[in-house]
Amino acid sequence: MLATIAKLTDRQLTATISSAHRALTIHKAAFLIHLADFDERGLGGSAGTVSWLMRTQDLSRRTAYEQLGVGRRLREFPELTDYFSSGDINYSKVRFLLPYLTRENEVELVRLARTHTLQELETLLAGRPRADGRSRQAKNRLSVAVDKETGGVRFWGTLDPANGAEFLASLKSAELAMGGEKKADGPDSSTTRFGAPLSTSLLGSFMSLLRLARHNPEAKTTAPGAQVSIIIRTDDTAHLPGQPAAPGTTLLRSIINGFLSVQIHGPGGRILHLGRASRFVNRAQEKALLTRWNHRCATPGCDHGRWLEFHHIVPWAAGGTTDADNLIPLCSVHHAMIANGELVIVPDAVDPTLLRFRFPGGETYTAVNNQPPMRDLALGEHADGYTHGPVPRGDEGLLDIWEHEDTFDDIDADEKP
Repeated sequence: MLATIAKLTDRQLTATISSAHRALTIHKAAFLIHLADFDERGLGGSAGTVSWLMRTQDLSRRTAYEQLGVGRRLREFPELTDYFSSGDINYSKVRFLLPYLTRENEVELVRLARTHTLQELETLLAGRPRADGRSRQAKNRLSVAVDKETGGVRFWGTLDPANGAEFLASLKSAELAMGGEKKADGPDSSTTRFGAPLSTSLLGSFMSLLRLARHNPEAKTTAPGAQVSIIIRTDDTAHLPGQPAAPGTTLLRSIINGFLSVQIHGPGGRILHLGRASRFVNRAQEKALLTRWNHRCATPGCDHGRWLEFHHIVPWAAGGTTDADNLIPLCSVHHAMIANGELVIVPDAVDPTLLRFRFPGGETYTAVNNQPPMRDLALGEHADGYTHGPVPRGDEGLLDIWEHEDTFDDIDADEKP
């Protein structure tokens, strides 16, 4: 097997992985669908289907319960089941969709799942109510205990999304306040202004937070990672970037009390009341761009929210401006991929509301009006036809363009009609 794999070309290897994953999805769907019927017939005996799965399929109890539950729910949604069975929607998306699905919204949500990556799907469904109406609100709870033998302090608890966002933003302020200080208990913290502190620097950030509270220094208000924003979209749903599962209704209290910054999306995905463009990326542009792209890298399928840089879509050296419509946040990895020709981001030559993300091998995603990028299959006649603009290194042959001037002057006389 390994010897055979070694003989594959890069394109063959990529195609084999995609084909194998699709086949895996198809078999997974068949397993779950048949499992639900097995359970309905009572073939697991008096011990039940879960025990049968644990005994015969070597599944853990948790996995057995989960997969049986998914199989049962699939029977309610024929369209989702059909696309799952054909390999067009994978298991991760099925698990994510099921809590939101109803008979009424099945067509809409299945379409979103087929046309977006899982990361974009999470953003699109952020703030939507669960189909069963149950609230999964986290309760605010804090417990502290002192160990009488050692004098050490233990603390634990949970925070709801709004209070949790404030806590994470406070930790970020504390991390920035540490600056370049050396931490004895672990590696130095990242100095990026974006995202929450790394897990390796949480202790140092927390201790710095305690010192901030005691000494009350100035807050690091210029760092996006140290701010809390609620985004309200055109469909009137609200969500917290980085915490898409937060129910929108629970955020109302924080909005009314003025604890959080509110970003409102207008028609076409535009962001309202956030200032004008300037020569350099200013704070207003930075805030607008982060809001537009959900406080993370804009590259399809990327969830990085820390090491962000602002990229000129039309390069500055080529006359591109530092206007908001010509800027996009990218993580350092994808920014480097653009620099070395592995990734191309180009606006459509005919319709500038279409922003193409081109990967090697003809893989394309398109963001329409700054909305989460969609796969080409969802765009029909508006799909990327590779008729203009740059492409990733090695894909030059995919461009469908007429490269000659509109003249016959260079044709030999005996070749003219």
